[in-house]
Amino acid sequence: MRVLRHPAGTFVAIRVAYLVGTALSLLWVLPSTSVVLPHGAYDPVTDYLFGAFAQWDSDWYLDIADDGYREESAAFFPLYPGVVRALGLVLGSHLVAGVLLSLAAAGAAAWALHAIARHAAGEAVARDSVLVLALYPTAFVFTSAYSEGVFLALATTSFLAGLRGRPWLAGLLAGLAVATRLAGLALVPALVVLFWPRARGQIAQLAPVVLLPLMGLASVALVFDRALGDSLAFSHAQRFWDRAASPLGPLGGIYEGVRETVRNVDGLGSLPGRVRAPGVPYSVTDTLELQQAQLALFNLVDLLALALAIALTVVAYRRLGLSFALFSASALVIATSAPGAAIPLQSMVRFVMVDFPVLIAGATLLAGRPALRTGTLVTLGAVGAVAGAAFARKHWVA
Repeated sequence: MRVLRHPAGTFVAIRVAYLVGTALSLLWVLPSTSVVLPHGAYDPVTDYLFGAFAQWDSDWYLDIADDGYREESAAFFPLYPGVVRALGLVLGSHLVAGVLLSLAAAGAAAWALHAIARHAAGEAVARDSVLVLALYPTAFVFTSAYSEGVFLALATTSFLAGLRGRPWLAGLLAGLAVATRLAGLALVPALVVLFWPRARGQIAQLAPVVLLPLMGLASVALVFDRALGDSLAFSHAQRFWDRAASPLGPLGGIYEGVRETVRNVDGLGSLPGRVRAPGVPYSVTDTLELQQAQLALFNLVDLLALALAIALTVVAYRRLGLSFALFSASALVIATSAPGAAIPLQSMVRFVMVDFPVLIAGATLLAGRPALRTGTLVTLGAVGAVAGAAFARKHWVA
């Protein structure tokens, strides 16, 4: 029980409960043949357990761990699949290695998040920050072969090292975060603020928090140069994912997100009726209208997630400080600067989850409001259960 009171223990217990529950649901309501696993664990039981959330991007990470990079997979940075490959040699399964790595790293992230939030806003906010993270609707990726857990662990521990005045450790962890996801660059302006010199002799402490993250990006370029002969393969791969850097930067991504939401929102009001004669399928027109409504819903949810993140970034600035707000704002800039085609802000809900100042800022709004706190946590948990069950059956969630 003492373990469960620890932030990491609380987080891991919640996520393991969701994992086991989802695995059992795959037996209660049998999955279709379209969600068979290309990567297995050890036997049917462990396949269902460790493979419960092994969908979508996890296939790409595991393919990289198995066979190395292709042009399309260069969109995924190398640190996470590299560690999965190494652990897989020990554990005998890249799938098991990916899930355990994600869960362990996310547990470490929960510990660091708690320490950061306690430093900035007190123990109650710190506990709620961990609960918000654990119950977040897309937190199922922390028990899948996704890089979010490792990235969040590196980002939060880097920021925590910054708060504790350790520039070399902060810079090293930030460099590893960049080697995991491009969003790691958002740590640079935040760490610069934390280590801004108050005297001329302190200016040298800026060097590691600026240069080491850039070295992390350079190491990524070197990996792709050796693997594919293209040091910018991570940028060029975006064309395979219907993404392109906007000349207007984040403003372009936001504009495209708003435009696509407005353009497709009529689809939500023109759904085809479900009441029809037995055995009569949807017509081609009905199917197209359903697809338009689905696209409208995706765009609307992603746009609302971005709007909420922007609002909470302002809260972070006012309640937590400039360094918190700079990380959040920089992460949002990176996430919105290369919009997709049909869904410009695709995966925004998941991107917001690793924007840890937003989580802490949200937890500060729950402090002293028991009804709002209970309602928020229950809603997050319920939506997370539905989202996880859908994701496990290979429905796109985020």
